[in-house]
Amino acid sequence: MNGVGDDAEEPRGRGAVASYDVGYGRPPRATRFRKGRSGNPKSRPKGSRSAKSLLEQALAAPVSISEGGTTRVIEQRMALFKSLVARAIKGDARAAALVVRLMEQLERDAPSKQHKPVTTIEYRIVDPADPVISVPWPHKGSAR
Repeated sequence: MNGVGDDAEEPRGRGAVASYDVGYGRPPRATRFRKGRSGNPKSRPKGSRSAKSLLEQALAAPVSISEGGTTRVIEQRMALFKSLVARAIKGDARAAALVVRLMEQLERDAPSKQHKPVTTIEYRIVDPADPVISVPWPHKGSAR
């Protein structure tokens, strides 16, 4: 070119950085992941929610209904159950079967309400300097 400083220019192209070998596990510097940038930029957006959470949000939304001449605001979930029960009472066999299935499912999933009555209450004063208490907890006669 102009002859002045031609040797001082860095070589371009394949031999630009001679000290860096490209190979397995060592991609070219130009194609490496950049700091602060995702390797998968079109992935699921951070704020997107699952179908379950969207359905729960929709069922929790308020809706106005009129019952007995008065207007009330209830959750759509409750309005859905009220209309399902009303259809079952009017004779809709599918609605009645669904109500029965829902009741059975809720009874199966509900924790047992049969608790053993508390017969004795035991108080213990424990000294932290003493070794481990000899009676394992919970033990017979405990409230648990």
